[in-house]
Amino acid sequence: MASFLLSALTITLSSLLASCDVDVPVSNHWSGGFQGNACIAITEKLTHWTMHLRFDQPIVNLEVWTADIANTSADKTEYVLTNKAWNGVEQVGDTVCQDFLGHGTGDIIPKITASIEEISGGGTFTVGPTQPQVVTTQGSTVTYAPGESTPVPVTQAPGLSTSVPVTQTPVDVPTGDGYPGTLSVKQDWGQRFEGEIDFLVKENIEGWMANITFSKPVTKMDIFIGDTFAHSQDGLNWIVVNKQDRPFYKPGDTIDMRFFGNYNGDTGAPTASAVLYNLGVDKNWTVTSPPNAAGSKYNYDELLMKSILFYEAQRSGKLPANNRIPWRGDSALGDKGANGEDLTGGWYDAGDHVKFNYPMAYTSVILSWGLMEFKDAYEAAGQLQWVKDSIRWPLEYLIKCHVSENELYIQVGDGARDHSYWGRPEEMTMPRPAYKIDASTPGCDVAMETAAAFAAGAMVFNETDSVFANNLLAHAKTLWQFALDHRGKYSDSVPAAKAFYPSFNYTDEMCWGSMWLYKATGDDKYLTEAKKWFDPAADWAMSWDDKVVANQLLLFEATGEDVYKQAVIGTFTDWFPGGSITYTPKGLAWRLQWAPLRYSSNMAMMALLAAKEGIHTEEYRHWAMCQIHYALGDTGFSYVVGFGDSFPHMAHHRGASCPNPPAPCGPQIMSSNEPNVHILYGALVGGPDKGDMYKDERSNYVMNEVACDYNSGFQTAVAGLRSLLIAGEHPEQTGHATCPYTSA
Repeated sequence: MASFLLSALTITLSSLLASCDVDVPVSNHWSGGFQGNACIAITEKLTHWTMHLRFDQPIVNLEVWTADIANTSADKTEYVLTNKAWNGVEQVGDTVCQDFLGHGTGDIIPKITASIEEISGGGTFTVGPTQPQVVTTQGSTVTYAPGESTPVPVTQAPGLSTSVPVTQTPVDVPTGDGYPGTLSVKQDWGQRFEGEIDFLVKENIEGWMANITFSKPVTKMDIFIGDTFAHSQDGLNWIVVNKQDRPFYKPGDTIDMRFFGNYNGDTGAPTASAVLYNLGVDKNWTVTSPPNAAGSKYNYDELLMKSILFYEAQRSGKLPANNRIPWRGDSALGDKGANGEDLTGGWYDAGDHVKFNYPMAYTSVILSWGLMEFKDAYEAAGQLQWVKDSIRWPLEYLIKCHVSENELYIQVGDGARDHSYWGRPEEMTMPRPAYKIDASTPGCDVAMETAAAFAAGAMVFNETDSVFANNLLAHAKTLWQFALDHRGKYSDSVPAAKAFYPSFNYTDEMCWGSMWLYKATGDDKYLTEAKKWFDPAADWAMSWDDKVVANQLLLFEATGEDVYKQAVIGTFTDWFPGGSITYTPKGLAWRLQWAPLRYSSNMAMMALLAAKEGIHTEEYRHWAMCQIHYALGDTGFSYVVGFGDSFPHMAHHRGASCPNPPAPCGPQIMSSNEPNVHILYGALVGGPDKGDMYKDERSNYVMNEVACDYNSGFQTAVAGLRSLLIAGEHPEQTGHATCPYTSA
């Protein structure tokens, strides 16, 4: 039996060597949040450090990635950060930088100062386990460190036992081509030796594994730049993976694997050969793009296929047998409600692993709407069943969340804890609390949003799965009544959601949910209720928290009344050139610094839907096409991952950035300038600033975040453009394809 002992680590504390305060600039700000980067020059060597961030106003929540939040003042004006295990040592002349995201109320531009202290000398505390534990998995005896999750079976080389606590991510010991190395014995003391194996690499490496074969049994290895992952029972074969802070190498670099090893007997140290494998590449997965059957400027069929793949990469829970994302596995199988209710499934919201039901339900409505309006596009692209599967995934989860008549879970996962973790969803160990609304803590906005998702889903599945559709509609009706009877913003009832997806008001959701119940049932009581909540003002922007223009259009569709049509026209008059919206030099309707492509794509979708209802048909279609084509490459750059020749390679997404297991992932991956290991096909990133400038940096979550709601309006608009090609009414076919759009 292989035994992996992890001894306790003792750290001594005493004096604090403090730096002077430095001013910290706010690099970006928006309603509800801001971004900063605190950088402090190091004048004395540090081995463990603490950074103090001080604000001139309360900060509700702070997110950091390359440090841990150790303490927060009672008034929320000071946050104390401590180094990660891998970045505590800093030399004179180094600079410690901490990128962070703060949340609060309003458009926040706080004054910020920072200082750093070294921890050294004094009393003691203990970190880490003191004894190994043993479990048995499918007949193999496995040792793992206390406090880690229990291992699951992995694909192993014959005779190997493993101690790595991988939960569900598939792990393969590589075979075939790699980088060869031969053992050089530096010293031999009899039964213990010092060795070195050098590997000359010829490509970028982001995480590695070495397979070492010894000529005689080795009983222990202590490696400077790696950790033992597994070894054969006879001690002849050892698998080593890189340490967390040693994943990156460039072509021409030599990986010097120095180690101490133990062996039995007195006949001298063993010889060995080894092969090192790059775990930072997707060598066994390619996505074949469908042909551009319509002959359009951009291949809409490819975009629909890849956007659906993005949603598959976002799946939480037990993955289906037809999972097409090989770097994803089962995850968050312990998600439960307060009384043990099964809350597994659904989508991870963005590049993180929280399940925020408010934007998830919205995304489901938009995808369902797009499928109903542009079904011919999905059929032509060969994606009809895939998009139905995509829509069904969150709906089944949302049904689980509606645990009783007036009780709805609306979030799983703590945003602050989740955002401090950079790793694979399959390996999460942090607590994942679930939050709900009920009669005493209402949230009619998210209740109506979920009712809308159920009603739209019922329409999608009515013909092919009437049992599922009827269940969805029953839940929709119950939630609609719950929202009607218990008013209030959900983010007031659930503070955990407020820092991430706060609700501005619930008036638009009351109209939105009622309209979808009307569309699904034809019952006039829902239309009557929707009319009470009609807002004729020009819409700020269609989004997960703003459905004003969608309500205007749905009411016009249902009634044909001019008041609703004029409201739609008023919205687009404000959005078109000459209105209040900023346009970039290259033609993007730029609403907000955070994810402008989300808003332009959502409004392009609404323009296509309005055109379908006969509202300024030619003009709206032309404008919508130009907005989508901006995202697809009209500027020379595609903002869709994996589409076109030049696209983002460092989307802010944990799972996509991590090397293949068992190589460790962590904050060092997030802060690196290396491309994501896995191509997150189909994901739409946030987009450029108002001068068309864009930085493909993983740490720049303002420009490079991805999210389920970003893709929903975008995918629907692409489907709308594909549908126009089928009908012969696309702007490219009608002579109105000049972009950037100027004015009618």
